[in-house]
Amino acid sequence: MHHIFVKNDFVYIDQKTIKIDKNSDIENYNHLVNALRVKIGESVLCSVYPFSSTYDYKTIIKDIDSEKIELMIEESVEGSELNYTINLYQGMCKSDKFEFVIEKAVELGVSSITPLMVDNCVVRFDSSDKRYKSKFDRYNKIAKSAAEQSKRHVIPEVHTEVTIDEMIKKGKDSYNIVFYENACGIEKTHDLINEIKSQSAGSKPINIFVGPEGGFTEKEIDLMKRNGFYVLSLGKRILRTETAAITALSILMYEFEV
Repeated sequence: MHHIFVKNDFVYIDQKTIKIDKNSDIENYNHLVNALRVKIGESVLCSVYPFSSTYDYKTIIKDIDSEKIELMIEESVEGSELNYTINLYQGMCKSDKFEFVIEKAVELGVSSITPLMVDNCVVRFDSSDKRYKSKFDRYNKIAKSAAEQSKRHVIPEVHTEVTIDEMIKKGKDSYNIVFYENACGIEKTHDLINEIKSQSAGSKPINIFVGPEGGFTEKEIDLMKRNGFYVLSLGKRILRTETAAITALSILMYEFEV
């Protein structure tokens, strides 16, 4: 079944139909008509945002013309989100790896993705660069495409970059988990997951931090430890940065999926 995200402003919902107008939502119109070449009678799953509900609409294409697509609502279906908010702070890596992380993180249920700027980052952003905005536009398009493919109820946002110091200031009301290759023993990882599961589901956001290609420095790890961050292991093997992010999210998805 095809899956699309449609803005409230771009659709007309009367409990029976959703109308996608070519003039106001050309992206979805072109995607359905020209890319997917949908036909009358085909099924489409519609997620409507801003995401004010916990369900999606299962629809059937009722009519297609040169100006609009009319979708008949068959039923409301429960969304596919985890009960926990999981934010990934990914040590900024080479563009192809970062884009890969975005795609897979969204598929695994992440709530948001933010580049983390630390000492060993090989890629740096310059907000004065005319390509700065276009980079994040591209990152968010990748997130949207992955959300559609995996039938997510929401589109996770890729935020602009932050530093550790900025996260220390704003991350006090969260579980801040740093995955570090030199952390000892995976038992502490199990223990913290069990502690989180014993609390009310989703009572506090979970922020996970993964280092870039060169990893975190000892100075950075010490700073995060002193500010109450959990420094944990993903096992005995040294993982690439993109593998570490996917492994961490896979573990959390397995533990928190209900």
